[in-house]
Amino acid sequence: MKHFWILLALMALASCKKGGGPPRDAPVPVELVAVEVGPLLEKLQASGVLDAEESVDLKPEVDGEVTSIQMTEGETVKKGGLILQIDESKQQAIVAEAESDFRLAQETLHRADVLLADGTISKQEHDQSHAGYRRSEAALNLARKRLTEFTLTAPFDGILGRRYISVGQYVSPQTILVSIYALDRMKLDFSVPERYSARVKPGQTLSLTVAAHGEEKFSGEIYLVEPEVDSETRTVQVRAYVPNADHRLKPGMFANVSLSVGTKESALTLPEDCIFPHTGGFAVYRDAGGVAELVPVQTGLRIPGRVEILSGLKAGDLVARSGNLRLSPGRKLLPQPASP
Repeated sequence: MKHFWILLALMALASCKKGGGPPRDAPVPVELVAVEVGPLLEKLQASGVLDAEESVDLKPEVDGEVTSIQMTEGETVKKGGLILQIDESKQQAIVAEAESDFRLAQETLHRADVLLADGTISKQEHDQSHAGYRRSEAALNLARKRLTEFTLTAPFDGILGRRYISVGQYVSPQTILVSIYALDRMKLDFSVPERYSARVKPGQTLSLTVAAHGEEKFSGEIYLVEPEVDSETRTVQVRAYVPNADHRLKPGMFANVSLSVGTKESALTLPEDCIFPHTGGFAVYRDAGGVAELVPVQTGLRIPGRVEILSGLKAGDLVARSGNLRLSPGRKLLPQPASP
């Protein structure tokens, strides 16, 4: 009887082991995708800063008291438009004095011409009169030029920033009066690694995004590639123009730049979710006759959704896109339809 119960227990244990779940080597459902070969646009990503095409802090050329301000902060001004006036009364008096001296010198020269013709004065005396005339003419031109320096005008079409002075304030050539910015076209400054310097040239187009406008893309065109490589950073400075007719881009904005630097005609690519980290690099599971094969790969360029494979695979290889966490080398694969 004792042996009978032992036999029953052994039979029950064998039955549990036989029906206790799926086999340990059961196939893993996976979606398989093929390694594709084709042209791959190589893009360079960089960071840059926007600046106005033209910008300047306006300062007076002369000392004096501000008598009127003909501007409004933030308004658009045209080149030559009046911005402010500095007291010019003293300079006007200087101009009047210079005009009087000039007229006298003019009359003196006229009389000297007549006397020289009559032989009353020598050629030397006539030359002295002529020199006096030229000196008075130069003094008058200088006084008139000096008079224009008391009137401040816009040096180019632009938008005014905030002003730093008020009517009645005494200013000097060191005083900042107001800033002006030309924003219809922006300058974009960024740098590229030395190894790309031969593939970046004036005339190339680029795209950029700024935080203020989310994922909206703006376009620009390179017009300057600095001829010198920075010896410390091993980069080359690049400058581009970016149209900005609506003035949505502002000086000082940080920009993410994308620039095409060539096309690889026969690049191998995979969906980026096929690869996973492995021993300091990346790897995939390849279909090797229905079983999973762990293959280390070297990756290259990345574009949205795909990654370039430099080594480890060949065109047409089938690679697991899903189920990687459940796979292991030698595990059987159960192909599934591709996900939408």
